[in-house]
Amino acid sequence: MRFLIFTLLLGFFLPGCTVFHREPGNPPKIDGVPIPDSQRTVYVQNFRNNSYGIALQTQLTDLVKQEINNRGRFIQTRDKSQAAYRIYGEISHYQQVGVLLDQGGQLLSKEMLIICKVELQKAGGERIRLERDEIPARVIYSDQVGYLETEAQAQSRALRILSIRISEELERAWYYSISGKIDD
Repeated sequence: MRFLIFTLLLGFFLPGCTVFHREPGNPPKIDGVPIPDSQRTVYVQNFRNNSYGIALQTQLTDLVKQEINNRGRFIQTRDKSQAAYRIYGEISHYQQVGVLLDQGGQLLSKEMLIICKVELQKAGGERIRLERDEIPARVIYSDQVGYLETEAQAQSRALRILSIRISEELERAWYYSISGKIDD
């Protein structure tokens, strides 16, 4: 009897679940019309590093490429000349400071801040205005208390957060520039 009630409830609520009714991400649509693939191609230029963080730019470039592939709004190309849009980025700030001290004055946790400047351009060189040009990611970590994390693990986590924020910002600016639903 319980199984029958559970099956009925599941059958009643599951089709109304948003997973079955949301608009698919591939391809994105404007007023129900799919955006053509020619307007979705993007080239991700290797990010630059203008900070004291060592080799952050290579990991961030890879993470941004992976995030763009996972989201599926853009179609990445390896040839810059075939892309309708180009993504440029530069890590402009990397800072690590101590946050929490114990009674003896020893450091317990640290704060890491990474800021990346991002730019989205059309193939002709015209810049697409972003909501914000500099995107930050901040993490707090400790190698002594709580969830133990090394500096490298904290960097990786901060760069993952940063890649998600960069992808969201670029997709939003790209979509509004194509749809024309925002005043310039």
